[in-house]
Amino acid sequence: MRRPEKIQRKGGIRWQVRFEDQHRKMRYRTFPTKAAAEAFLKQAEAAKDAGIDPARRVRFDELVTEWRASHLASGLRAGTVKDYEESLRRLSAHFGRREVRAISAADLERCRNELVTLVQQARTARFERALARDKTLAAREDEIRSQIARGGARTAAKLVGCARTLWSFAERRGYAARNIARDVKKPKAAPVAHTGVIDQNILTPAEVALLISNIAGLSVGSEAERERTQATHRSAVRFLFNTGVRFGELLGLRWEDMDWASGRVLIRRQRSGITGELTAPKTEAGTRWIDLSAELLSDLKEHRARTRGEFMFPLDERNFRSRVWHPALRRAGLRSIRIHDARHTHASLLIGMGADPVAVSRRLGHSNPSITLTTYSHAFDRRNTPSLGEQLAAFMRKESVGCELVVRGGRSQNRHTQVIEKMVPRVGIEPTTRGFSIRCSTN
Repeated sequence: MRRPEKIQRKGGIRWQVRFEDQHRKMRYRTFPTKAAAEAFLKQAEAAKDAGIDPARRVRFDELVTEWRASHLASGLRAGTVKDYEESLRRLSAHFGRREVRAISAADLERCRNELVTLVQQARTARFERALARDKTLAAREDEIRSQIARGGARTAAKLVGCARTLWSFAERRGYAARNIARDVKKPKAAPVAHTGVIDQNILTPAEVALLISNIAGLSVGSEAERERTQATHRSAVRFLFNTGVRFGELLGLRWEDMDWASGRVLIRRQRSGITGELTAPKTEAGTRWIDLSAELLSDLKEHRARTRGEFMFPLDERNFRSRVWHPALRRAGLRSIRIHDARHTHASLLIGMGADPVAVSRRLGHSNPSITLTTYSHAFDRRNTPSLGEQLAAFMRKESVGCELVVRGGRSQNRHTQVIEKMVPRVGIEPTTRGFSIRCSTN
């Protein structure tokens, strides 16, 4: 018996597709045009070969809901969840209820490009409003606009990374034949002239002191309460610049972590500024002891006397950033930097004064010294140490005292020296040969 065609005309105005799902069950779909029916049949046959149910139409918002329940509930850090949620919100606004199989790499690229444009336009508008209120920003206009351009690329790169994870999940569940997000490149920020972003945001010791002197307390409460919060904020900023800890590690410090006898503090947890959740450091190397200076220990003892509770710095991250950190930078007349740049400043100053990179890496809690060397390579150019050429010359002069190279057969000018034969080691299949002699003192 002759089997019916896979595509047939129905009712004179529609086209019906006859196909099998992955369970070999016959299914039917109708389309307004033959071209649409042929395109669906081609997708259905490809999906069947890949083990995907061609009859199941999973929409993008359904995929996001299922992925969120599966992936975001797996113990991710609060900051990571926040980045994922922001990217999912932008992707959902672009794709809505479209079928996952109908979304192509070109569609995702358009979403990425639109996001870069939208972020840059929004940040440019905010900057222009701020510029209208504060004319002193005009001196830093070029720098701020370059930061705006880099920020849009960074946000779009996070979106592409989220899409790759999302489509990988869809591929494993059989909702998509392949991960189309792998074909979409992450945008790269425009290169910064002369130095990198980290180098631009490093403060000098004089600027650090100026920033701390401009730290103020919250403008609420009594006079004594304002003075107490001001002292607490200054202690927190001083601690950040003198230890290089992450802000989450600062928030997670308890007084029980202090070893007053040895002048050290133990970093073993961090507290999310978003949820208040306590977690272990990012890596095993993040659990570490940090030695403190005598001045910082004295400041902490005064801070201990005016602080109540188990945590050393009971601060709110959002309030601290918006009401303390950035206002202090503006009052001090300094460029706008992040709280995390206090950590970069600390590391760069240590390397610049000649500290051992491995010791700096351990102090920062990096899992590998190569991270320190790569991140702070700019700081080695400012080290106050002799050049490698001068160091090598000094070493050779020191090691050559009492020894002189002589041509074989030459005579010693010193009766207290003797010629010692120096053999050149064998290379490959060549025999060992006499290379040169060293005349060393026998005194």
